[in-house]
Amino acid sequence: MEPTRETFGNIPPTSQAVFYVLTVLAMGVFAYGLWLRFRMWRRGQPINLLQLLVGGAKVMWGKIWPGTRRVLVEGLGQQRVRGRGLASSAHIVMFAGFMMLLLGTTLLEIDHLAAMISPELSFHRGTYYVIYELTLDVFGLFFLAGCGYFLWRRTRRPASVGHRATDWYVLLSFIAIGVTGYLVEGLRILWQQPQGIAAWCSPVGLAVSKLFSDLSLADARSAHWGVWWIHSLLVFGFIASIPYTRLLHFITGPMNLFLAAPSLGQLRPVTMEEVELTERIGVSEIGHLTQQQLLSLDACMECGRCEEACPAFATGKPLSPKAVVQDLRGLMEKTFAGGAAKAPALHGETISAETLWSCTSCNACVEVCPVRIDQVALIVDLRRHLVSEGGLSGTAATALRRMQSAGNPWGLPGNERGAWTAALAPSPTNSDPA
Repeated sequence: MEPTRETFGNIPPTSQAVFYVLTVLAMGVFAYGLWLRFRMWRRGQPINLLQLLVGGAKVMWGKIWPGTRRVLVEGLGQQRVRGRGLASSAHIVMFAGFMMLLLGTTLLEIDHLAAMISPELSFHRGTYYVIYELTLDVFGLFFLAGCGYFLWRRTRRPASVGHRATDWYVLLSFIAIGVTGYLVEGLRILWQQPQGIAAWCSPVGLAVSKLFSDLSLADARSAHWGVWWIHSLLVFGFIASIPYTRLLHFITGPMNLFLAAPSLGQLRPVTMEEVELTERIGVSEIGHLTQQQLLSLDACMECGRCEEACPAFATGKPLSPKAVVQDLRGLMEKTFAGGAAKAPALHGETISAETLWSCTSCNACVEVCPVRIDQVALIVDLRRHLVSEGGLSGTAATALRRMQSAGNPWGLPGNERGAWTAALAPSPTNSDPA
């Protein structure tokens, strides 16, 4: 008998109908949450995405391909996630497991819809079915292993990693989804009783089924139906919660990778034409950031890499690149969602001048960010406003004053300008034989 299984086996038509209704509701909550974030991003300065679609096919591909490549290599390939030891490995394993389970669920629904058109269009059988079941069984373990590590690490509360109450919901729901998925599979094997390769291609599910071997066929079907609903509701909750939790970076991370500048950490020049048009220099309020910069604030997952790499933070200065991004994100929400009248000022109340001038612009934070957030560009844009308002202070102000008075940032006298060459001059040779 050809290995296969019914997509909604043991699930009555009424439950299937309710399932699709809840799917639409969950997707609606997801779409609404994403729309709320999109409304905030669009309040920034335009980035003119339509320019990507101007020109011939070759020209458009030349504009689109760099961003697409970053999404594929740095996003799906997890290139920028690597380099942090066990945490990086766990994230890659969990990501691979999640993506494979997502792909498997998608293919299963495609097969179900195709079979509704014609049974001959169904492909969920035979060799494909065996490979499908074995792959999802293995990658489901990868997913649970990654979730288990991050659950353990959250109990350790590393200082550089952000902590939200919803993080516990995210991790526990992930683990519950993975465990109930295996329970559904084990109970399905128990009542379906597949033979040979049709059973062995699901080794984890087969092992789980043996835990319930004392159940009668009727009890196995009832338990399968009940656990299937628990699993489905957990998945609906996960889908609906994406825009409202740290899971939002599933969406904003790839978007920021696509839109980010190819070369990070490069200062954007400010032209006189731009100053005359906007009547400002730099960023004095949250709406002066570009739409892509506002999006990047939501792409931050608070992994803490930028903070760990920051030399200013390491020396005790009042600067954390992660805190700058999160403070700006909070201000964006208060300004665009809560009303500008209720929001604190960007400069002084949200981010202090001392914090901005603590940055050395070394770009260490930019280089390690997994989703290409350009923290230095954010800080420099804010500092430009301070300079335009005469708010320059600290070593930068001292260097400029010395440049004005002495022609160099160290304040050294002009007649000593060439003193550094003295050490390069050859020492006189002693030609006196005596």
